[in-house]
Amino acid sequence: MQKLKLLCFDVENKVLQLAEAHRQLKEDFSRLKERNKRLKETIVKLEEKVKIQSEQIVKYKLSEKATFADSNTDVKLKINELVREIDRCIGLLNN
Repeated sequence: MQKLKLLCFDVENKVLQLAEAHRQLKEDFSRLKERNKRLKETIVKLEEKVKIQSEQIVKYKLSEKATFADSNTDVKLKINELVREIDRCIGLLNN
């Protein structure tokens, strides 16, 4: 009988330990979900910033080319090249 009580005590103790481990894992999971959410928001903000800065770079390069262009033909060619590149990017995003 004493052996059975000891065995029950051990089982109860292990169940309590598992319950505590489960509670701790749930807390960790909740914290990680919240952190993941914040990181995703940060990624969205940074992607928007990259997009804006990329557009500024294109504008800068275009204005730089326009300033140093030998003729309007060079500017038109550069604009056409940029439009084709933008169309290609849009096509990739749509796939």
